[in-house]
Amino acid sequence: MIDFNILALLDKYDNITILTHIRPDGDAIGSSLALGIALQQRGKKAKMLCSDKIPSKYSFLPGIEEFQDLFPEEEEGSLAFILDCSDLDRLGWMKEKVLKFEKIINIDHHITNDKFGDVNWVDSSAASTGELVFQLLQENNLEINYEISLNLYVAISSDTGSFKYENTTPQTMRIAGALLEKGINPSIVSQKLFDEYPLSTILLLRDSLATLEFDPSGKIAWMNVQEEMLRKYDAKPAELDGFVNYLKNIEEVEVGVLFYHTDNEETKVGFRSKNIDVASIAQTFGGGGHPRASGCTVSDKPQEVVKRVLEVINNCLNENSALINTK
Repeated sequence: MIDFNILALLDKYDNITILTHIRPDGDAIGSSLALGIALQQRGKKAKMLCSDKIPSKYSFLPGIEEFQDLFPEEEEGSLAFILDCSDLDRLGWMKEKVLKFEKIINIDHHITNDKFGDVNWVDSSAASTGELVFQLLQENNLEINYEISLNLYVAISSDTGSFKYENTTPQTMRIAGALLEKGINPSIVSQKLFDEYPLSTILLLRDSLATLEFDPSGKIAWMNVQEEMLRKYDAKPAELDGFVNYLKNIEEVEVGVLFYHTDNEETKVGFRSKNIDVASIAQTFGGGGHPRASGCTVSDKPQEVVKRVLEVINNCLNENSALINTK
C-alpha cells in the first residue's frame, strides 16, 4: 500500500531528482523515466540520474536522452526518489551525494532492501519497481500517456523476463494490460529487450560459455569472465546481462553463477536459481536481490572468490536438499 507521505512530499517539492542503481536494468531505467516524465508533465523540475551510462539497448525509450551520469550541483535542499535500489551502495559514486537532499523517498521491490529513506515504500510482492511507480502515478492522478506507459511496460517486462518468471502475478498482468491499452506493441518491446544483440555480445557469450564448469553433483554451474575478455570485443559490462540464465536453464542444474573478475581483484557475482533462495547467499557477501535472482561484489583473488562462493552454495543446497529433490 502506498505511503501517503509520498504524496504529501510530492505536493511540497518542485525540485525533484530521481536516482537508480549502478549497471541499470530495464526496471531501473523504465521506472525512473516514467516517474520523471510524469512529474515534468505536472510542472515539476525532475532530473533522472545514474552513476553508470545507460546501455544502448534502451535507446528507444522516450526521454532516455534526459538521463544524466553527472550530479548537478544545484540539487541541495530538494527531494530525491531512489528507485529499484536495495541499499545506498547500489548508487555507486552518487551515494556520497545523497546527503545533499532534504528528503529521500525509497521505492523498491527487493526483499533485501534496508529501508534507507526518510520514507520507504518497499513491496517485495511486486514483480518490479515499475508496478509500484504505476500505482503511485494512479494514486496521484497523474496522466499515464503512451511515453510513460512504454517505459513502465519495459520496466515490468524486464524484471519478469517477459512475464515468464515466477514473480509474475495477476496484478502484474492487470497493470501490463492497462499499459497495452495505451498502444504499446509487446512484440517490438520483446524484440528490443530480449532478441537483439550487438555482435560483441554474441562473441563474448561464446568465450564465456567456454569457461563453463560444474560441481561434482551437477547442481551448480558457473563461468568465469575476465575483464580482458570484454576488452577483446570492446564490450560493456552490461552485455553480460542474461548470461547466467544459460547456466540456470541447464537440465539438472539448480544454481547458475556468473563470476565477472575485474582487473582490480574485485569480482561481481550474479546468481540465478530454480528453487533455492539465492538472495540469502548474496547477502552473505554483502549483496542482495530476489530469491531466484541476486548478486554481490566480492574483493579477493578470483580463485578465492570462486571457492568461497561455491562453498556457501553447496551448504545451501545441502540444507535444502528435500526441497530440491521434490521438484
